[in-house]
Amino acid sequence: MSFENRRWVIITLASYTDEQLDVLITNAIQTSSLTLRKTLDGTKAILKWDGDTPSVFDGMTTYNHSQIRTELAKSAWTRSE
Repeated sequence: MSFENRRWVIITLASYTDEQLDVLITNAIQTSSLTLRKTLDGTKAILKWDGDTPSVFDGMTTYNHSQIRTELAKSAWTRSE
């Protein structure tokens, strides 16, 4: 699968109301807050989309595939065995 047109953002969940989060999710591939990839402590989540950046994500740091893989390898996201 090619991810060259896919982009990701990492959000801090406490920064958004449920309604604001719903708007972000509507503009992303995820279908609900239940399908979000979250940090182990549940404070941050990843949203993703394909193609042009939806305006709701303007001003946020976006990640490409290799960058988001680097982020997900960090201890905040991945439990060490």
